[in-house]
Amino acid sequence: MKEELRDIYMQTDIPRELPGLVDGAIRRGARRAARRRHAIRIASPIIAACAVFVLILNTVPTFAAALYEVPLLGEVCRVLTVRSYHYGDDTKNVDIEVPAIDVELGGADWAGSVNRLIEATVEAEVAQSEARAEEYYEAFIATGGDPEDYHPIGIEVDYEVYYASDEILSFAVIKTETLATAYETFHYYNYDLETGEELSVEALAGENWREKARAGLAQLLENPGENDMWWELGEAEREAAIDEAQLRLNSAGEPVLVFQRYTLGPGAMGRPEIVLK
Repeated sequence: MKEELRDIYMQTDIPRELPGLVDGAIRRGARRAARRRHAIRIASPIIAACAVFVLILNTVPTFAAALYEVPLLGEVCRVLTVRSYHYGDDTKNVDIEVPAIDVELGGADWAGSVNRLIEATVEAEVAQSEARAEEYYEAFIATGGDPEDYHPIGIEVDYEVYYASDEILSFAVIKTETLATAYETFHYYNYDLETGEELSVEALAGENWREKARAGLAQLLENPGENDMWWELGEAEREAAIDEAQLRLNSAGEPVLVFQRYTLGPGAMGRPEIVLK
């Protein structure tokens, strides 16, 4: 096992999925840039307030802990970074941004439960990656590797807001683990802001959502683009792919199914998506 782990680590000269690695870094930068651009669109007094807000969040932990008692400062503050920190050692470099939702519509007590779920999810994902980083490092050293030649694994937790209105919020918490390639894990959250109900694909796309999914998937697989490469999937495999897909909304508020990497094609195809129309 240790030899296998070391072999995986040492195969870093020219990663076969380097384009995906670069694309992942670009996407992470774009997520942060998008949040900044959205913030700029808010009126200047709100910008000033949020700037102070973020500064305090990042410098005064006790204030961040009391965030849920603070009224909304506008839609831009619906999802906030409540904890942002970095640490590292010989085995890993970790960058974390933990989001939380702050909803006062109808006295939304449910938001606290969601925020605790997010916190627990982030902690579990980071712990899993840290254990894997330690395992890789120990295997590298045990098989004769020089500690000075070891490149720590990158572990990053970020988030992206896809859609926000007075009624619905859709966002994801994303963990990226980087060694020879970048592997991303997505946790999607889609909520009715008034009731706190987690929205299902049926609620968002209608009772005939599966028919829409089948049609969209057929369109994707049977009409590939110039650089697309899809597996030949039978009916049962397509149904399984639909069952395993995750749900989010796009910027227009339309339901989107996100397929797992390697489900429809090679890793270079990423996480294909179809809009349920």
